[in-house]
This record gives sequence, structure tokens and C-alpha cells, in this order.
Amino acid sequence: MFETTNLIHYLKAATIAQLGFLILNFLIRVKLSTQSLLGSLFISSLIAYFICPWLDHSTNIFLLILVHSGCFSVSIFFYLFVSSLFEDGFKLKVWHGVLFLSLNTFCFYVFLASDIRSQGSVLAKVLFSMPQVFYLGLILLTLGRVLKDKNIDLLESRREFRVIFSWVTGLYSMSVVLMEVITKDAGYSAQLDLINSSFIFVLVFFISFKIFQFRENVFPNGEVQKEEATDEPLDEALLKKLDSLLKDQKVFLQENLTILALAKQLNVPEKKVRRLINKGLGYRNFNEFLNHYRIQEAKFIFSDPSKNDFQVLRIAMDLGYGSLAPFNRAFKEIVGMTPSDFRKQNSSAK
Repeated sequence: MFETTNLIHYLKAATIAQLGFLILNFLIRVKLSTQSLLGSLFISSLIAYFICPWLDHSTNIFLLILVHSGCFSVSIFFYLFVSSLFEDGFKLKVWHGVLFLSLNTFCFYVFLASDIRSQGSVLAKVLFSMPQVFYLGLILLTLGRVLKDKNIDLLESRREFRVIFSWVTGLYSMSVVLMEVITKDAGYSAQLDLINSSFIFVLVFFISFKIFQFRENVFPNGEVQKEEATDEPLDEALLKKLDSLLKDQKVFLQENLTILALAKQLNVPEKKVRRLINKGLGYRNFNEFLNHYRIQEAKFIFSDPSKNDFQVLRIAMDLGYGSLAPFNRAFKEIVGMTPSDFRKQNSSAK
């Protein structure tokens, strides 16, 4: 038992040191950005998760609150960090802060301020299990989004990393949360702690290696991408063919247009089209590419006085959008105002 406990401490100490080194990498090698900040917060929360069981009532109250806040926030920082890694143009929003404060308030009440843990009522058991259920739901939501957007990602190595990352972290995270739910009423198990610590040690090493192996595509770096572009020359004839499809045939107006459908029209493999749009036209995901051409067409339509009677919904559908919401969202993101405001501004200027 003594040797097992020591081994657990050694593994946790090595993992914490490895995580600390990863934070330095984020802040120094990747430089200050939303990604590096969220990555550092996520790793800090993992360190707090390790330290949390070692604290007791004699711990300084400030340190106690700080470590528990990190421990309770692992899933939120995981969601935010992963979103910033794989979602181009990711921005922090007010509801992220509201979620962070709400979850921490609830967890402090359930785990530290109340005696819900010792109550036997159904309501107490439900309240005590809610944080773990939330953690599991948020992890599943995060990984689901990562996999869903795989098909529109134009960066090949980032697409591969999505799959590896989702499977490895997903399976591990779910197993930890499920284990916590199943064993929440049981006492401490050194064997389970040893297995958990060993998995986390290997996982942290693996993810650290992969993140910096794919650093040039996971973290935008213009210099590295420029160097990559010189590895294999672009097919200029294919680029002209794509340009013709966009300008002459306006292929981007097709509803539910996919990279595979575009590849069939160009009669080349899907992978080649991804590289062509990324390296030849500079887009990192397929939706960004489509929205650019569709919104340019929308601005042209709104500027035509003979089409002032056209409803915005009809224009959105004609441009290939399945509904009004994604059209409005894309228009505002690119132009900086809603389609209706753009039309009014354009009409009053004449």
C-alpha cells in the first residue's frame, strides 16, 4: 500500500511538472493569444484537479478556493480550449463567463458548503450527481462539435488531429466521469487512483506531443504555412478551373454544396480540392470559403434597385442557405451589419 501510494505521488508530480512545462510552451512558443491563454487555463485546471484531493481544512482559505475553482472548471476550460483550437474565428462570449460562475457557485454549494453528500433523499442524490452529469454532457458536446466540423476543415493535419484527439480524450474523459459517478459513495481506492494517474500521465505526454507536432496548423503561423506552400506547387490549371466554376457558373449557390461534390465537378480527389482552396485561395474551412462568395453575391443583389422587392429570406435561399439564420450570421460577420441594415443604408445613399 505504501509503495502504491508513493508511485501515485510520483506519477502525479511528474504529470504536474509536464503540465507546467506545457503552460510555458503555450505562453512562450505560441505567444499570447486566446488559444494560449485558454490552453494555460485548461492545464492549470488539470493541475488543480490533481492537487484538490491533497487539501484539507487546515489549507489556506484563498488557496482552497483557488484550487477548487480550477478543479470544478476542468470541463468548461476543456470546452473553451478545444473550441479555440478547432473553430476558426473563435471568440469568448459573455455566456462563457456566466456558465463559469454558475457552475462554480453550484459546485461550491454542493461539495463544500452543504451537507448534501451525507443526505439520503432522492433530491440530494440528484443534486450531488448533477455536476458529473454536466461535465459528461459538456465533454460529449465538445467532442461532437469537433467531429462534426471535420468535413469542412481544409487543413489536412488538423483534420487528422481532430479524430485522434476526439477519440483519445473522449474515451478517457468519459471513463473518468463515469467512474466518479459509480464510485462516489465508495471510499478511496489506491488501485483506481494508480490506474487513473497512469492514464493521465500517458495522455498528457501524448496530447502535448501531438499539439506541438501539428503546431503549424493547430496554431495559425503565417511563416510556417508559407514554407509548407512551397513543398508542392499548386496545380495552376486546376485553380483556373475552380475559378471558372466560381465566377462563371457560380457553383457556390448550390444548396448543401460539399467538398466532395465540388471534387466530382472538378474530377479530382477530395483531398486535392481541400489543398487547392486552402493553399490557393487562403481559406482554413469550407464554410468560410462558401460564405465569402455567397455574401459578395448578396451585396450585389442588395445594391440592385430592381431587386428591392425581393425578401431577404428568398435571397438567402437563392444563395444556397437552408434558412435565414445562417445567412444573417454570415452576413453580419463579414459585412459588420445585418442584411436589412445594409439594404437600408445602400438605398438611402442613392
